[in-house]
Amino acid sequence: MTSEQIDAYLRRPMIGDLATLNSDGSPHVAPVWFRWDGEVVKVFTQTTAVKVGNIRRDPRVAMSVATQEAPYGYVIVNGTAAISNDGIPDEVRAMAIHYKGEVEGEIYIRQALQEMTFCLITITPTKTIGWLDEG
Repeated sequence: MTSEQIDAYLRRPMIGDLATLNSDGSPHVAPVWFRWDGEVVKVFTQTTAVKVGNIRRDPRVAMSVATQEAPYGYVIVNGTAAISNDGIPDEVRAMAIHYKGEVEGEIYIRQALQEMTFCLITITPTKTIGWLDEG
C-alpha cells in the first residue's frame, strides 16, 4: 500500500489488535477501538487494563488492523506508546461516534464515562506497512 492508501485504510472504523509485552517478554494481544489522526494512533482503555501496565513497563507496541472479508488487506503499525489522561471525554466521544454513529455513540459515551475510568494510549509509529488484495 502507498502511504495515502494506509492513511485512508486506518481512518476506517475497524478493530485493531494491539500487542504489548508482558513482564516475562511474552506478547499480550487485545482488540481495540482506535483513531488514526494521520500521525499517531489513539486508543482509549480502562486504566486497569493489562495493556496499560505493560506499556508503562515497556512502551514498544504493535497493532494489526485486518479486514475480515474481501477485498482482504491489513496494516501493521509498530511504534512506541505513551499513557495519558488528557482529553479523555473528547477522545472517547470521537471514537464512539466513529464506531457507533452519532446517536448510538452519544448513548455509549454517557454510559461509559459514568461507569469506567479511562486513560489514553497514544502510539507514535516507527514503522507502518500495509497490503491490499487488489486482484
